[in-house]
Amino acid sequence: MEHAEREIKDGPAAPAGTTFRYVDMVEIGTWFNVSHRAVANWRTRYAEDHPFPEPDAVTGRTPGWSRERREEIERWEAARPGPGVGGGRPRKEG
Repeated sequence: MEHAEREIKDGPAAPAGTTFRYVDMVEIGTWFNVSHRAVANWRTRYAEDHPFPEPDAVTGRTPGWSRERREEIERWEAARPGPGVGGGRPRKEG
C-alpha cells in the first residue's frame, strides 16, 4: 500500500450556526479500549507498512477525524499487525 503525503491547508469557516465536530485520539482510543498514547503510537509505528488513516482536520497540533470514518478506522485496526510481528530481538544460539 502506497502512502502519499497529504497537503495540509487552512480550512474554511463553518457556515453560520454550524460547528464541525471531529473525534480525537482519546475518543478513538475508547473505541478499542486503549489509551490515546496507543493511538498516537499506531500513527507512527505503522506509518510505512500500514499507515493509520490521515486526519480530516488539525486544530493546533491535535488531529481530528470525522465520526463518519469510524468503520474505516475499525477496519484499519482489525488489519493492524499483531504482537510479535516484525521478529523482535534474535534468540541466542546455543
